[in-house]
Amino acid sequence: MFAPVPVNSEPCSDLPDCNLDTPAIISHYGFVPEIHTCRTPDGFHLTLHRITDPKRSDKTKGAVLLQHGLLDSSSTWVMNRRDGSLAFILADAGFDVWLGNNRGNSYSLAHDFLKPTQAEFWKWSWDEMARFDLPTMVGYVSTMARVEKISLVGHSQGTMQAFAALSIPSARQTLSSHLNLFVALAPVAYLTHLSSPLLRTLADVQAVALVRFFGDKSFLPSTEMLRKTLPALCSLSQFACESFACMLSGCVPGSRSHVNHTRWPVYSAHYPTGTSVQNIAHFSQGVRSGAFQRFDFGATENMARYNSSTPPPYLLPFDASVPTAIFSGSLDSLADSQDVQRLVQQLPPGMVVWREELQTWDHLTFVWGEDANAYLYPKLRALIASHARPSPEDPRADGVEDGASVV
Repeated sequence: MFAPVPVNSEPCSDLPDCNLDTPAIISHYGFVPEIHTCRTPDGFHLTLHRITDPKRSDKTKGAVLLQHGLLDSSSTWVMNRRDGSLAFILADAGFDVWLGNNRGNSYSLAHDFLKPTQAEFWKWSWDEMARFDLPTMVGYVSTMARVEKISLVGHSQGTMQAFAALSIPSARQTLSSHLNLFVALAPVAYLTHLSSPLLRTLADVQAVALVRFFGDKSFLPSTEMLRKTLPALCSLSQFACESFACMLSGCVPGSRSHVNHTRWPVYSAHYPTGTSVQNIAHFSQGVRSGAFQRFDFGATENMARYNSSTPPPYLLPFDASVPTAIFSGSLDSLADSQDVQRLVQQLPPGMVVWREELQTWDHLTFVWGEDANAYLYPKLRALIASHARPSPEDPRADGVEDGASVV
């Protein structure tokens, strides 16, 4: 399990969330966290965090899985206190809330036999997150929550892996069987018009050069050092702090941002977390090619893997079996409005049950916005409630399940 990284206590003296991991933040705000582990078919052990309310009745309004974005983790959903964090707002509304963690971030660094010190551990991108991670987590939550179908809320990369999964027959079967609603926040598939500085710069660099510069393991391998030093930077210069985070994520630094400025030391203590160099190379590939496609290994290996010299495109779902709500931001430099519209136009008729572009919102407003609890989260709560089916009996009434722990 991820151990919270010690940070300079001075800039976070009034913000205890800086020094807490996700389960500890959940506990700090009056809930009881559970830590679950599920195993993917290719051997990765993914950590899920469940929010339980000791004051809640035995029945829930339904189960919800929240899936984070690029270089992020489960903590992104709980960093704006109890009244401003989507995870807590849904838990207070009576939902059974689960927070996912993709392979390679701080909470999901275990494998059947590989170790993070080995290059082989990091040979994956959002391809594998779509094919293995998301279906595994969705199936696990459905089983443990004892409901046939759950709701999925994804942000950024969390939407990309969902759209890709819906294009893979085996993964689509799992998602179609177990999802009653997919909510895509700042959705990413096509990256043609992306203007996020880091990914736009890296897009000009081929995968071979990326590996030569960053190595063939974790991207930003010193993420622990970053989480240790960034809160101090934020205490000295808020603009410098915001600019660094926005370089990575596609938000708008300065006065136009809706992000809660007083919480930057907290955000920077938890973000960024890890991912692979190959995953960053896959994002960069999408910017260069303008295509939503599998990872490009080069002509020779592509032929061996795909029976094609070029990576095949993801063909978006041809049926509307998973109702989908799409929310984008007009100032999002990662999920650009033109790219989002291209995605929406390729989805089958009847699949999109809600489509809204929020004016002046950027990429991080959806998870860290100080006014998201007023303008967006009530809509999400209502949408999820309208599609969810309450669980007949809360599984926690029988005690904690195998493979889970209460902290």
